[in-house]
Amino acid sequence: MQRRFCLPILLQCLVALLSLASPGASVGGTLEAITFHAESGKWFLPVDEAADELKWPLRRDDMGKVFQLDDATILPGSLRCLPDGTELVSTEQLALAGAEVTAPDEQGRVRVGGFFRGFTLVVPGQRVVVSLQKQQLHAWQGERLVMQTRISSGRNGRTPAGEFRAGPFRSVMHHSTLYQNAPMPWSVQIHGNVFIHGFSSVPNYPASHGCIRVPLTEGNPAKFFYEWVLDGTTVTVTKD
Repeated sequence: MQRRFCLPILLQCLVALLSLASPGASVGGTLEAITFHAESGKWFLPVDEAADELKWPLRRDDMGKVFQLDDATILPGSLRCLPDGTELVSTEQLALAGAEVTAPDEQGRVRVGGFFRGFTLVVPGQRVVVSLQKQQLHAWQGERLVMQTRISSGRNGRTPAGEFRAGPFRSVMHHSTLYQNAPMPWSVQIHGNVFIHGFSSVPNYPASHGCIRVPLTEGNPAKFFYEWVLDGTTVTVTKD
């Protein structure tokens, strides 16, 4: 009697496996990608997350930097980083290391890895919140906090509160047209003459003429923000 039911059970297992292999199905988790204005079309995620899903070993040097991903050598400085030092790997680099990476499907999802080891990657939207009271900037992509930094806004309430959009103007090195040609590296316009930009002096209190200053040190969040934020991303400036 047991042998009589072996074939039906095997067929059920085969059907289940085929359903996993059908379009839209995935084995493993779904992760949120990080995208950059500076590298359009490329998708990134923390290298530790990718290695964990692919079951790949990581090797790090004495400085804690990844130099080997599975059997692939990672060249020094080739991985992008978040301002807090988290190393990112692109789907392009994962493909070079031996992972199968599919083209985006009709829902914009990318499958990374083989049949039993891998994950689905999606690209969520970006959003930025600046607190004038706390003198802090937080930036998210989906549910992932990609950057948190102190800022220095305009003194005497010169930085307007409201909901704005990043861009369209941006410049690696902008100079103020209002205040003695002052240098404003990594500038991203959010409203008229109000920019989020790097500056050498970023005290923990309002000190600018109206722009939102971001440090050039401490992981250079000014440079990261410039390269990360997409034109049109919502930037909410709050008084609380």
